[in-house]
Amino acid sequence: MLIKYFFSWFGLMVIAVLNGGFRDAVYKTWFGDPAAHQISTAILLLMITIYLFFLTRVWPIKSARLAWSVGWMWFIMTEIFEFGMGRLILNKSWDELFYMYNIFHGQLWLLIPLWVLIGPYVFYRAKEK
Repeated sequence: MLIKYFFSWFGLMVIAVLNGGFRDAVYKTWFGDPAAHQISTAILLLMITIYLFFLTRVWPIKSARLAWSVGWMWFIMTEIFEFGMGRLILNKSWDELFYMYNIFHGQLWLLIPLWVLIGPYVFYRAKEK
């Protein structure tokens, strides 16, 4: 049952990569790095929400247990991707990677994995009402 949700996570990554590319190519030079990342995070949250809306219409989540299973699976896959790509491909230090999660320094990235975690449950509950 989880296999279709496993593969649907790759759609999330395509959206995230395209969003990051758009940020770097279009508005990063206008706003600077910190503001561009904040804008990009807000745009990505919206895009993930739209993706979840349509995905849960095509493949309705039938139980709270399934919703949390999908959320945790996507969360873990997202973190593996983020830290794996950051360390192995982008050669970022652990400090640089963890800095992205420091909300006290204006970093909003933490909202993305949290929304990926709880989003399936939120959409499951919304459909139940």
